[in-house]
Amino acid sequence: MNCKNCGSHVEGNYCSKCGQNTRVRRIDLSSFINELSETLFQVNRGFFFTYFSLFTKPGQTIRDFLEGKRAQHYKPIAYVLLLSTLYLLVTRITEQATWIDDLVSGFNQYEEGIDIPSQFNWLINNFSYSNLILLPIFSIGSFLAFKKAKYNYLEHMVLNAYITGQQSVIYLLFNLVTFYYDNKLTDAIPTFLSIFYTFWVYWQFFNKGNRVINILSTLLTYVIYVILSSLFLVIASIIGNVIFS
Repeated sequence: MNCKNCGSHVEGNYCSKCGQNTRVRRIDLSSFINELSETLFQVNRGFFFTYFSLFTKPGQTIRDFLEGKRAQHYKPIAYVLLLSTLYLLVTRITEQATWIDDLVSGFNQYEEGIDIPSQFNWLINNFSYSNLILLPIFSIGSFLAFKKAKYNYLEHMVLNAYITGQQSVIYLLFNLVTFYYDNKLTDAIPTFLSIFYTFWVYWQFFNKGNRVINILSTLLTYVIYVILSSLFLVIASIIGNVIFS
């Protein structure tokens, strides 16, 4: 068989010269849909495998990815962007606030004299990128709290990227519940479940050593995150006021 792209002889599913798949056929509805998913969402490259694995055995799934078993897994940053964008889309359709809307609004109540909403419109309106901005801050917390686990900072970024993606799913589902049932009690539930999910993932991922230390280190991660993210909001708001005043 010869490659339809470069004409080289091919043995197997991919050309060793240019890398093109040998299973190239005439464009029809099936191939068009497959190409669309490949280009925009990569759902045929491990999205659903990653999605379900992160809800059933998240610690092992992320550990496998870090250890090199990556062919079946959806890439972590793309995973955050896709699910964060989907969550944002649902909140806009249902006309509800994202958790970052609530975070900034709550911060504004305690910072008199600083017009937080006017400075953080970009942060609120670009939820997917806001998740990416806060991700390194949270990862500093887990890196410091679990330093003895010997994972480097970027590995913590991967760990928390997958967690953040799944948390977006939790918020999305409860956003729909709130929209249909208008029950204010559900506002606190997704936050609790998201935090609980982090504890569960860390419990599985950092499965060596004292379990009590594991729980305390997870708590320390959140303490560091709250402190650093608050500092980030204060510094960014001051800089914003200086620039735009």
